[in-house]
Amino acid sequence: MATKKVAIACQGGGTHAAFTWGVLRTILATKKRWDASPTESDTFDITAVSGTSAGALCALATWYGLTPNTADERCGTIDKAIERLDFLWTTFAATTPIESAHNQLVGSLLHWKSQGLPLAQSNPYGQYGDLGLAGLSMLGARSEYLGFSGLLAALCPKFDTIDWPRLAKANIRLLAGAIEVLSGNFEVFDSNKSLEQMGLLPDGREINQYEITRWRMRRAISLEGVAASGTLPEVLRAQVIPNMVFPTCVPGRTVTRNGYYWDGLYSRNPPVRDLLDAEAKDEKPDEIWIVRINPQEFHPASTNIGLEDIRDRENDLAGNLSLNQELDSIMTVNQWLQRYGDSHPPLNNHKIIAVRTIKMTRDTAWGLKHTSKFNRSPEYFAALREEGRMVAEQWLADWRRLGKDFPRYPNDARYPEPVRWQEPSI
Repeated sequence: MATKKVAIACQGGGTHAAFTWGVLRTILATKKRWDASPTESDTFDITAVSGTSAGALCALATWYGLTPNTADERCGTIDKAIERLDFLWTTFAATTPIESAHNQLVGSLLHWKSQGLPLAQSNPYGQYGDLGLAGLSMLGARSEYLGFSGLLAALCPKFDTIDWPRLAKANIRLLAGAIEVLSGNFEVFDSNKSLEQMGLLPDGREINQYEITRWRMRRAISLEGVAASGTLPEVLRAQVIPNMVFPTCVPGRTVTRNGYYWDGLYSRNPPVRDLLDAEAKDEKPDEIWIVRINPQEFHPASTNIGLEDIRDRENDLAGNLSLNQELDSIMTVNQWLQRYGDSHPPLNNHKIIAVRTIKMTRDTAWGLKHTSKFNRSPEYFAALREEGRMVAEQWLADWRRLGKDFPRYPNDARYPEPVRWQEPSI
């Protein structure tokens, strides 16, 4: 029996990521069951979870549950991770009467707008937005519904008492992707960076990120960093994180200022490359499982392409752009290793890593719309969670049964072509 070291990367995609809820809780429950009844078949250990936007929320809930905590002995277990995932999505859903009414109104407005009805644009920096939030709060909307600060504080109530020394030994890592608006930096909030700053983990990187500007930065993990990953600029003001250090055009000189962050969709969706930056190749994951929300391929149901269809597809493509670039770099190194081996530099610290895709069924993925990424109804969440459960159960069974013959990226990111193919008018 082989135990694979697995990193799970969760793509963002608004509330469509309720699918990821079902996938992750099924992966966790399956691991618990397999660990309790060892067989001669392969199994896995989760060494890292990464995510962007709603995928980062899922990754945080999983990581927080699996991470030891001095104030909560239930943390550090699979059961706690599953409980936190359930808490996240049941709390994020519209549950009070005013929240349900607000959710229905938002859905109607987005639908009318997608049909071409001219509606006033909302401005998250305008005074009416603040008045609207205050009014919703007075009418009974919870802080967990209205913003990330309330939601994440409730999700991780003992974040300040994480047992970092035990975490360093437990080897479970969290990464959340975001973009810093002013610098344009692709940034990742990384629990390993926190451990490095505490002296609990060595930093084997040769590049000092403050001396060489590469438009990529690693920051210590924080709830504000995860909130930054989901800060959609059309809806929320930029997430402000004070006292962030940035490089300048003068070598060795830095500037400290507030960081202003937007959704990681504009940078890395989700972070993958950092999952491979372990100092020794034995510490790198054997496999990376991508929970994909935005379909790579698409075929419209009708030959009549409208503006809504164009915007839906634009959103899918934007969400996949950075992910495909990072995965293609892994595929390139894999090809080099197959051709040249790993006996000599620079390949001696690399190994072949299997990249695999967990995705929605074709009918579900092609039937969802960009506007439905804002739907927060509990019934909608439950339906996507159930799809995630069914997909993940079959996927894991096939992973164990097929072994090395189990499909890999990029082929497993594709869907079978429709039975009745009709050329779209694009």
